[in-house]
Amino acid sequence: MNPAPRHVPFDSVYRPDFEVVEERQGRLSLFPHTDQLPLLLRALNLEFYGALPGHIARVDKRGDGFHKHMIKSAALMYCLFFNAGRKDGLQLHSLPDADMVTRLTLVQQITESSPLGRFHRFRFYGSNGFFPDIHLSGKRLAFADHVLDRFSSRVPNRVGESLAIFLAVFFGTPFISLPLGQGRAFMLEYHESLLAFTYTETPEEYFVTTCLTINEMNSLRPELPPVAHNLHYGREFVQPKIRNWLPLNQMLKIYKRWQKKIPLPPPMEKSSRFKRWSRLATFTKDAALIEGHGPGTHLSFLDQIPGPLMLESKPGQVEGVFDEQALYEQADPRYDWAAAFANREAITSETPAEHLKRTGK
Repeated sequence: MNPAPRHVPFDSVYRPDFEVVEERQGRLSLFPHTDQLPLLLRALNLEFYGALPGHIARVDKRGDGFHKHMIKSAALMYCLFFNAGRKDGLQLHSLPDADMVTRLTLVQQITESSPLGRFHRFRFYGSNGFFPDIHLSGKRLAFADHVLDRFSSRVPNRVGESLAIFLAVFFGTPFISLPLGQGRAFMLEYHESLLAFTYTETPEEYFVTTCLTINEMNSLRPELPPVAHNLHYGREFVQPKIRNWLPLNQMLKIYKRWQKKIPLPPPMEKSSRFKRWSRLATFTKDAALIEGHGPGTHLSFLDQIPGPLMLESKPGQVEGVFDEQALYEQADPRYDWAAAFANREAITSETPAEHLKRTGK
């Protein structure tokens, strides 16, 4: 017998005496309820934007890179330092819109029960019609219940904050995949250490099966060229020929970390100086200037593909422009790099028919 849908008090001074409820659709559970998303996000936006200096709170598509950086940093701090362990279980995640203006989005966790166990997908609701589906290299993403359980138990975190940290890591980090054990895994940097997310794939979806820390990675094999993946909005995807980052550098960094076996750090302590968002928000510009940002800061999407990941160039820095295949051919013209890149692209860009031909399933 299924338990009754969840009803929890909404933790917001802007909407007292209100309950967040769970939505049920057959085998699906959606939390929070779809009909509640606009109301809940409006209350949370009032708290977030109300504490920010006006010149940051009003940033829109006309803003320069410096102001877009400041609203990006403010949204990330608000999500992770003030809303990561909410009493009502709601999750917030910061995402840039098509104009590279970062917004708060309310995470809707969609859980499906199947004979093989529960699995999860995530949607991100923002105001004014911003409700993107995040895909990975043209495919949907699903996460086994085991992934969230292992992330919570293996990655040090404060009680109640593991899901917020998981979302920030997986949807906020450029990553590649490498052969790990008998399969493949998405390899993500985490502080000075590593996390690996093993997966299986179908023509439509990447299904993430578990989370491994450096202690559980017994074998890791580098490969050339490394398989890079892109998080993006919507289903349409074309493998980029020109990138603004180098997957080869990412692979070398990951492999060195795996060799050093650097452990995961303890959870970051929250400063007692900033117990209230209204106080921390006033330091947004000062923090950006200390980091070296200012007029002349430039933002761009990773590989110029609209999605959750942006690269930031500080004043005076030049954004990278890399033709991967040309760089490999210049380094070793004797090798058939065209065939190697074609094989790599087959892994991330194949159609359902091509996938069936390659894997037989």
